Amino acid sequence: MRNYRTFFIHFGLFLLTFFTTTMVGAENVTGKIWLGFGLVPENMLLHAADFTKGLIYSVSFLSFLTLHEFGHYFTAMYHQVKASLPYYIPVWLPIPGAMNIGSFGAIIRMEEIPRTTKQFFDIGIAGPLAGFVVSVTLIIIGLQTLPEKEYVLGVHPEYAQQFGGVPNEAEQVAFIVKNNIEHPEKPMQTYRLGKNLLFTLIQKIVPHNGSRFPTSFEIFHYPLLFVGFLTLFFTALNLLPIGQLDGGHVIYGMFGRKTAGIISRICVLALMFVGGTGLLDFAHLSENYLSMGLYFFFSVYIFNHIFNQPKALYLLGILLLFWLIQTGIKFYFPNLEANEVWLLYSFMAVRFIKLDHPAALIEHKVGLSRQILGWLAIIIFILCFTPNPVQIFGV
Repeated sequence: MRNYRTFFIHFGLFLLTFFTTTMVGAENVTGKIWLGFGLVPENMLLHAADFTKGLIYSVSFLSFLTLHEFGHYFTAMYHQVKASLPYYIPVWLPIPGAMNIGSFGAIIRMEEIPRTTKQFFDIGIAGPLAGFVVSVTLIIIGLQTLPEKEYVLGVHPEYAQQFGGVPNEAEQVAFIVKNNIEHPEKPMQTYRLGKNLLFTLIQKIVPHNGSRFPTSFEIFHYPLLFVGFLTLFFTALNLLPIGQLDGGHVIYGMFGRKTAGIISRICVLALMFVGGTGLLDFAHLSENYLSMGLYFFFSVYIFNHIFNQPKALYLLGILLLFWLIQTGIKFYFPNLEANEVWLLYSFMAVRFIKLDHPAALIEHKVGLSRQILGWLAIIIFILCFTPNPVQIFGV
């Protein structure tokens, strides 16, 4: 009875995630929303007949999540390590202007600790490698099936009046900046995707009609490209060499538990550095004193975990040096902005993921073939990592 009940939980979560991702896909390709709460005109609302417009997005996204998680699952079964089926995590926020993606991913739960380092390594690396193949495939297909440039006008008909056609990226940036200078009481804000090395590389080497390629403001409306970009970012998140993340399993197998713990702490420091540098803006202290104060307390909490509750004087010295470097960078690059995503991930790392990898019953470094796969995973992480995955442009 218990097995049937848990199966229906997994299947139910899958169906809910299919539903939420399809809803998001329909919103992305139409530029409309499902619920407006009286804040948007009727012609900007979606109806039941529009649901199927989101299928390309949902099927693509769920293909990635499913292959990633079943990569873990089947590898665990191969090693006779008990693991659950994937738990899909549906999410959809009925808030106009919110950036929805339809899911926070999926997870499997290992119901017993792998017995050897090799088992940890194999189970950890299988998911990202399987998902990575899906991501690259989606981007390639997306590039080779780009619709006509005017496709964007179906999502943003206002462009015809504002720009006389489909704008390029420079025109969009200039228009938003000009509007926000002239109308500060009603600023325009929109989402802009960041860049990673691999997406840029595929764009350069895969044959496609370059004149049809969307700006970074519009990729959201191209489901295959957007899912490809999004899942590369998810792959990088999973391959972060921290604790019990997939990347943590890989580093543990390659270098051992002690070195993996050091690398994990360096990684969290790097996330803190990337995420918080733009916050320390003493030139505008009167405007930012609250956020800066919160960041100082947050830094103390994170560093206390990274350095295993060091003596107060030692902790203060490290923090002052860290803050001084961040302040100097912000001084020389005043337009540099913080990215709170990485601060949140730093908190999750020390609070939930944990920095130290659990020990296997039999510990050993993996052999040459797995070392090569491990370095491949590290290269994939570097190519997929996006320091600023999404920017709210216009704030």
